[in-house]
Amino acid sequence: MRIGKGCQTAGVVLIVLALALVGCLLANPDSGQHKSSRLGCVNNLKQIGLAFRTWEIDHDGQFPFNVSTNAGGTMELCATGADGFDSNAALHFQVMSNELSTPRILVCPKDWSRKPAAGFASLQASNVTYRVRSGTNINETIPTEVLALCPIHGNILHCDGSVTVVKADREPLWSAMLDLLRYNYLSRVSSRGLTVMVIGLVLLWAGSRLTWEAKGTLKPIGVIIGEAMLLIVAVLLIGLMLIGTAHF
Repeated sequence: MRIGKGCQTAGVVLIVLALALVGCLLANPDSGQHKSSRLGCVNNLKQIGLAFRTWEIDHDGQFPFNVSTNAGGTMELCATGADGFDSNAALHFQVMSNELSTPRILVCPKDWSRKPAAGFASLQASNVTYRVRSGTNINETIPTEVLALCPIHGNILHCDGSVTVVKADREPLWSAMLDLLRYNYLSRVSSRGLTVMVIGLVLLWAGSRLTWEAKGTLKPIGVIIGEAMLLIVAVLLIGLMLIGTAHF
């Protein structure tokens, strides 16, 4: 009985603390605020374009894929396909690590199949969303030439650093709702807060079961329903945490 009461008390305390934490985070828009996936993609491309332009200033106006590896470029590492896109984009980005500053901008916010690399030293194709075109015709003398492309949104980065935003005619309702969940809610709520909430719910459920087992009496239907609801809410919160961190 004492253990059951203790679990219930601890569960209530943890739930209250979690609610207070979530409330504080939601009340402060600046804490962990994320832009929408489409706007985030455009910003990523602009930063990538700036990195290319900055790199070429120090290399006689040439992008990495037009500079020999002996001079710090990636010319000999190009693997350009018939469509002009290079399958070794990660290698081109890797030599621009100083200009890019972080590998996170190489992954589109909407691309759940790829995860940002921990650092540029470990950067691989699986850590890059954006497709890069390579070739001698890709340079600043042709500013409108396509330099990179987002295969998710279709946004285009040009050699002059400008970005053409391609807007979808209509986004599926399920996709819009999932984006709303990921970027407008989960982006502001710490996973720690949800974890504390889940632990509190489990403790509350365990405490209720232990208490009634110690009493040795039949549980009222309301208690049974309450315990079931606690488990359902805990499972839903775990699902939210998985959605917020998943890459699929």
